[in-house]
Amino acid sequence: MSESALPKLEVADIIQALDGFCNSKVDTTGTTKPLLECVTSGVLRGAAVLLGTDGSEVRDTDEYVALFKKLIANDIVVLAIGYPVKVAADAGLLNPEAKELCGAGLKRVCELAEIPPVLPLGGLENVGNVVTIATALCNDSGLTVPQLPVVGCDPAGVTAQAVELGNTFAGLGVDTFIGIMPYEGSLEDVIAASGLKNGADATQTVSSNLDELGDALIADIEKKRAAIEI
Repeated sequence: MSESALPKLEVADIIQALDGFCNSKVDTTGTTKPLLECVTSGVLRGAAVLLGTDGSEVRDTDEYVALFKKLIANDIVVLAIGYPVKVAADAGLLNPEAKELCGAGLKRVCELAEIPPVLPLGGLENVGNVVTIATALCNDSGLTVPQLPVVGCDPAGVTAQAVELGNTFAGLGVDTFIGIMPYEGSLEDVIAASGLKNGADATQTVSSNLDELGDALIADIEKKRAAIEI
């Protein structure tokens, strides 16, 4: 499946779906406030952006799928961009029926908004839509990007494009998690050689174990929640 053929939801589509939580008589529609209410109430713990190029040569798709399932089982909604969209589609995670794999909170969100737990944003050329969503969340919540319980993850390894995307996300203030294959030497040397850089308000975490990386990602979201006392 080419990048251009990947399933894609526009930002407006996602916001419109979230209006399913609104009481149209008293709530403002067309904003991210319904999503924020789900997060602040604990119905959703946060969001993860899984993105990257074709990682099939270095990662078994089962590892990707296991990471998706770990996140949605912990009430974390996933935005997928690039190769992870294909993996999610092939695994049936873009279907409404995937709600049965979710924690109780995310399952309820999927039912009310009639969305799957993994939302496809298309190919990597659409990374800018993440910025659009994050900006809207900040405008509607009064929080800054580093405060949002949102993380980024590229499970496929430290490629040149992964480094670029990771540095971009970290520069925006989004903690980022990079999955790499077993390496030689110290992890510090691998990170230094790759060119990965922390942002002023965000860090990048690297691990060859996707299951452990998923645990670290979930812990990071919980840490962000605690910091803003939700």
